[in-house]
Amino acid sequence: MRTIYLVSFLLLGFFSSMKAAGIQKITTRSGYILDKGSKWQLTAIQKKEFKFFREKQDLNIGYNKYDAVWCYFSFKNPSSSQTAKTWLCFDNYHIDSLTFFDYKKIRLLGDRTANQSPFLSTLAYEIEIEPGEEKIVWVRLKKQTSFFEFSYHLDNSVSLETKSSRKIALVAFFIGIAFFLLMINGILYLMTKKRLYIYYIGYSLLTVLYVMISTNFAKHLLFPQFLFFSEARVFTGALWYIALSYFLSCFLRLKENQFFKYKLISILCGINLLLVFLSIFFLVISPDLDFRPFFVLGYIIFMLAIVTLFWAAITHLKIERKQAIYALLAFAPQLIWGACLILKTFEVIPKSLGDQWMVYASLYEVFLFGVVLSRNYVEVFLRNSELMQEVIREKENSLSAINTVQLRERRNIANIIHDNVGSKIAYILHLFDMKNSRLAKETITELASDIRDISHKILPKALDEGALLSSLRSQIAILNDGIENTEIELFCYDFPERINEKWIYDIYLIALELINNAIKHGKAKLVTIEFYGYDDHYHFQFTDDGLGFNVDETEKGFGLENIGERIHHYKGDFEISSAVGQGTIVLIDIPIKNN
Repeated sequence: MRTIYLVSFLLLGFFSSMKAAGIQKITTRSGYILDKGSKWQLTAIQKKEFKFFREKQDLNIGYNKYDAVWCYFSFKNPSSSQTAKTWLCFDNYHIDSLTFFDYKKIRLLGDRTANQSPFLSTLAYEIEIEPGEEKIVWVRLKKQTSFFEFSYHLDNSVSLETKSSRKIALVAFFIGIAFFLLMINGILYLMTKKRLYIYYIGYSLLTVLYVMISTNFAKHLLFPQFLFFSEARVFTGALWYIALSYFLSCFLRLKENQFFKYKLISILCGINLLLVFLSIFFLVISPDLDFRPFFVLGYIIFMLAIVTLFWAAITHLKIERKQAIYALLAFAPQLIWGACLILKTFEVIPKSLGDQWMVYASLYEVFLFGVVLSRNYVEVFLRNSELMQEVIREKENSLSAINTVQLRERRNIANIIHDNVGSKIAYILHLFDMKNSRLAKETITELASDIRDISHKILPKALDEGALLSSLRSQIAILNDGIENTEIELFCYDFPERINEKWIYDIYLIALELINNAIKHGKAKLVTIEFYGYDDHYHFQFTDDGLGFNVDETEKGFGLENIGERIHHYKGDFEISSAVGQGTIVLIDIPIKNN
């Protein structure tokens, strides 16, 4: 976040104002008159009475439909020896047509013309005045079906070139940064398929398009022959705010966290989108229609959407503080600029923020969200890498536990074979050497019975047929006969005699493992095993009255850890409850596979 603050500060101070070169001293008088319906010609205008207005004074004509404004400018060069040159500049470069009448010279500029102003920053016409000469220039301004305001000022070539170059550099820098972030987030979308990145891409593209049109960059450098930039500016601006609203809704996850505000923003954006399409439709089929209601309703709905989004971001501070702060930091400049624009349109305030502010705010916002989304992905990627490392470590521990269990079981089998089978085989060989075949046959018969018992202890054949209970009963009977001072009990409640489940082998071995732990480590006198059958799962409970242990302070050994992993493999639950001197309870739940 510190990086974002730093870049934001640098962007705000990057293009500071510079002093323009001085303008030659020229006296100027100016006036204007409104031409209702654009009916007057130049010859008729010269007889009309004009209202005075001064340089840099904003003239707000209000909502305009097919009207024109005529201005006259009287320039006088007080010098008796030097020719004076200056540029007559109109600061609203989205005027549809601007016609300069300079004696016999006529110059046409504007959005609805194929002609370009020499400078990006203004619509300008060069005035040249001979020594002592007084020159009158007539100008006709027209803006079709829109709110119309303008002002004028005089400037020189050096200053205008400087301003235009700086503006071109600023917009080009903005476009470069925006497309770099678009490329990154496009790659992230291809990798993650998250809708948020698509919203960001759409919103950023509309931002770039709106900035290029609003700053005159598109008309001046890219598409000078295009004649509908005035309409494109209005409709692109509307779509831009709609895309911004949807992006912020997704960024703040309003659908999950603040559903009412999400629905309200969706409805407002839907109404505005409908207004855009209706405006385009009626503009094509009925250009004489009064579009003022569309403008007023659109501005009101935009203001409601801005307030709702700001309200949602404030509320989101309690849910996801960091995301809400990012949204507020990015949205605050747009909120100020949009509110000032709307209030200025309705003449609530005298002046709105210029398009320079809008470029800064858009660059700041696109940059911030681009960095935030990229940074969020990097953080998620690093977290996933850590989780993958943890999974790998868990698998390594599991393999180690399995290997340890296998080694222990092999040692048990080896001991049984060595102590029982091996010694009897040696005894049988000795009997054959002694020519005592009768006793050797009896011993072979005993050895065959011992091998069957060993096989049954390792894994009973009945388990292949699903006879878990009978296998355990048989093994518990053998243990009760061979162990002194300890009793093992098995109780069943609605538990089937035969089960067609893969986990019966594991439950059999787990039961023997827990019995062994209770007797060997817990010194238990009574071990109680209870099996329960339910509609959707099986429940197993192992209880002993042994020494017990502190579950929180004692690490799980390989045996208990392996038991838990085997149960979790079957989507089951494994829980141990124990305390020092109070025995141990092990609970196991395994879902029935049909459920």
